[in-house]
Amino acid sequence: MSKKLVVALLAGIILLGAILRFYRLGDNGLGFFRDEAALGFNAWSLLSTGADEYGQKFPIIFRSFEVFFLPAYVYLSIPIFFLLGPTVIAARALSATAGTLLILTCFFIAKEFFKSGKVALISALLVAVSPWAIFYSRGTFEGNLALLAFSVGVYLWLRFTNTDEKKYFFFSVAFFVFSMYSYQAPRFVAPLFVGVSIVSQKSWWKKWRLWISGFFLALLLSLPQLSLIASPAGYHRAVGVSLFSREKAPPLYLVPREFLSLYLHYFSPSNLFWQGDYNPQRKVEGYSVFYLWQLPLLLIGAWTFFKKKFKNAKYFLFWLALAPIPAALTADPFHTYRAILLFLPLTLLIALGFRELLFLTSKMKNLVILVSFIGILYSVSAYLFGLLELTPITRWRDWDYGYDQVSQFIKDQPSSLRVVIDDPNTESYIHLLFNQVIPISEYQTAASAKVGNEYYKTSAVLRPEKVGKFEFRSVDWPSERGDKETIFVFPSNRLYPSEFSGDPKLNLEKTIYSPGGEAAFYIIKTISKNSQ
Repeated sequence: MSKKLVVALLAGIILLGAILRFYRLGDNGLGFFRDEAALGFNAWSLLSTGADEYGQKFPIIFRSFEVFFLPAYVYLSIPIFFLLGPTVIAARALSATAGTLLILTCFFIAKEFFKSGKVALISALLVAVSPWAIFYSRGTFEGNLALLAFSVGVYLWLRFTNTDEKKYFFFSVAFFVFSMYSYQAPRFVAPLFVGVSIVSQKSWWKKWRLWISGFFLALLLSLPQLSLIASPAGYHRAVGVSLFSREKAPPLYLVPREFLSLYLHYFSPSNLFWQGDYNPQRKVEGYSVFYLWQLPLLLIGAWTFFKKKFKNAKYFLFWLALAPIPAALTADPFHTYRAILLFLPLTLLIALGFRELLFLTSKMKNLVILVSFIGILYSVSAYLFGLLELTPITRWRDWDYGYDQVSQFIKDQPSSLRVVIDDPNTESYIHLLFNQVIPISEYQTAASAKVGNEYYKTSAVLRPEKVGKFEFRSVDWPSERGDKETIFVFPSNRLYPSEFSGDPKLNLEKTIYSPGGEAAFYIIKTISKNSQ
């Protein structure tokens, strides 16, 4: 295969991947989840005011709700918000871009691992069309950025081991550290991968000066994070979702068995190919993270991998074995987001299996390629239909659907009206901030007074329930329905129509409907004495 043909095919694959990621990126029909709004709004807030939602100047680790999240996605999104403004597509563009670049990165990684241009092209194509990759590229997921950074780190590490050029080692360390600024999982996997990879080398101690130099580079780059390692900002997220965070945590002697069971879930064919993630927010109707037809290719690829002796096989196995550990240490049975680093090694095995299948059927290779092309085209089309048309009908509530319409309605109302959103978790404020309903400075003042000096020091809920005329809390409807000059916003599962219909002192101003035609929100206005 000529170099020009490889470049042309790779460019076409990358273009296909970009289309699958950016098509209807700003309006996927599902909604815009609160975590997405938090990442996006904090980028916009930094751009607009130099501070986050709490008025914190350029924080090392961000907090929103009672959760701490790492800073890379927010800071790298600032230029995008500068160009596109506070829009959904601006919040998601970085993840979509990272997902597109991952296609190219996978191509180079496959070439380094398997020394085959065909396997590299197949790998790139599979990343471009994979449900796992498409899904996490089409939302505001900082883990997708971490996957790209970690994968670049692996590629540079392979270049280092294949060429023994020190520059690749230092760049690899830098990208591994950057992945640790992007998402929690690499903070565990990256140091282990580098450490195990070093000691697995023959006479590794002879390069001790290089290893120490790399250690101090990583230490220097990690200093901002390390300064918070002993605070809740540094450890709360990992501890809060661990096996021990359950109400009924397993006894210590059962933890290894529990961990092993959860670990093996990430290699379960039923989870990977048809059952999927346990969380409805991370599911697409009828699909798991890989297409069902990829299962035999994975088995063939695994057989081929262990049959042939690839030079860098040990690094591949380290990646494959370490990637699910952070997810397996948590209390959830199959969490595809926390295990996102597992995506590429499994994809590479599937690509290797595809190449081996072409070799085994060389006498009818053209027929196999044609059938594969038709199968991929059908699979991608059906998956997109499920993602953009079916899933919004069934999963809209899991994605906070409708807050953009709520925000627009509130914007159009007189400024004198009080606005109360029925929200027991008090998290809906982030949607009104993102949609420019609440002035940033007004919220920052209230939130800053609430958090005080505890920004990094506590994981307690430290967000105001009332900002100016806006309130975010659980509504006691029987006692509050008589309040005057008030707009109440109720999710449809929090109030029945019989509780407000027929009351002359109440007016149903608007019903916001889900993509499937169900009521999503009721917006009710109390009638003042003067308007009766």
